[in-house]
Amino acid sequence: MMTVTKLFFQRLVAEWKYQYQVWKTAVDWIVALYILIPFFAIFLNYYVSWWRKAPGWLDYIPLTAFLGIILVFAWSGTIRIFLEEADQLFLLQRKAWISQIIRYSLGYSVIYNLFATSLMMSILAPFLWRYYSFSLAEIILIVFFIFVLKNCLGLAKQLVELRFKGWPQRMVKWVMFLIIGGYVRTSVVLLRSRTGLFCLLGLILLIILGILLYQREKVTGSFFEDVLRERQARLRLAKFMLQQVGTYVKKPRFSRKRPLLFRTSRLLFKKRNPVNGLVEMCLKAVLRNESDVGFYLKLVGVYLVMILVFPGDLKWLLWIVFSIMLTNVVGISWLEVINSPFVCLFPWLPGTKLAAARKAIFLMALPGQLLLGLVVVLQTHSWIGALGLVPSGLVIGYFTAKRVSLKF
Repeated sequence: MMTVTKLFFQRLVAEWKYQYQVWKTAVDWIVALYILIPFFAIFLNYYVSWWRKAPGWLDYIPLTAFLGIILVFAWSGTIRIFLEEADQLFLLQRKAWISQIIRYSLGYSVIYNLFATSLMMSILAPFLWRYYSFSLAEIILIVFFIFVLKNCLGLAKQLVELRFKGWPQRMVKWVMFLIIGGYVRTSVVLLRSRTGLFCLLGLILLIILGILLYQREKVTGSFFEDVLRERQARLRLAKFMLQQVGTYVKKPRFSRKRPLLFRTSRLLFKKRNPVNGLVEMCLKAVLRNESDVGFYLKLVGVYLVMILVFPGDLKWLLWIVFSIMLTNVVGISWLEVINSPFVCLFPWLPGTKLAAARKAIFLMALPGQLLLGLVVVLQTHSWIGALGLVPSGLVIGYFTAKRVSLKF
């Protein structure tokens, strides 16, 4: 006889089998033998050496950089709710079963976050212990703090997504992110100076987690949004792998009737030729997609935080590195557009596609590169750097886009 407990664990086992199959398609025995196993052996060797002696490159990394890593880790991910579209035919009529699946899902997500947090902090532990002089008790307290915070943020983000839509939702999330950033920094400072007050803040956070779990369990009318979120979470790894090889991934439809940018199909280039036409289609497709624009802004925001926390001597080097990385990332957007069903209807010549790829990738990466460079100029107060920012950015962007386009 099928029970709600058996149903949940069947879905949980099916989930792990599916993710294993996704990994298996990309990591066969040859990749594992010649790449993954040597990589883990080298990493393990370095990891053991970090416990014995702090690496010298930590002299250039302030503690705030590790706090940024912790903040991004706590913010990432979501709370899984194992509901499926077919449930509307049977389970949706059984409120008790739906509630029980949600409880099991919340419990599973909490346990999963505990393992993920423990793994993440075990990697950072030798740095915190050897270089930044954290005691073992303080590291354990940080693990507990990040674990509770990650669950709170996952639940809070879901409640915000159910309450707000569109730009108000993004504004609320950005405010949350900034507040949590200050909260994490303050909490770590209190851990080093006033441990009792830090434990009190942790207790308050634990109470908030209990309240959020209760609120999330009692939410009604969110079935279809939970199903969509669960499907996106399940396919995240598969989508990432498909994007890396240039396979078109169908995007979900937006509830907005008109896009925020480029609402009318006006021409972007006065000169009309196949290259400009293909570039124009790519730019409009990306800029009209809110998820692509949001991901671009988040990525630039992470790079900005890294530039702000690193010493002045390294800011220009980071700008060059992040400019190259940003160009490689936007190349994925080009792959999605050029492999979309509509664009594939036209017989594009190889030379046209190559020239359009170089131009489109260059234009998409340029705003972020210039913004990062402007922040570096303001931080270093370098007038020479300010004069050379635009031409240097153009040169770096052009040659990086040219190199990236050759891969496609």
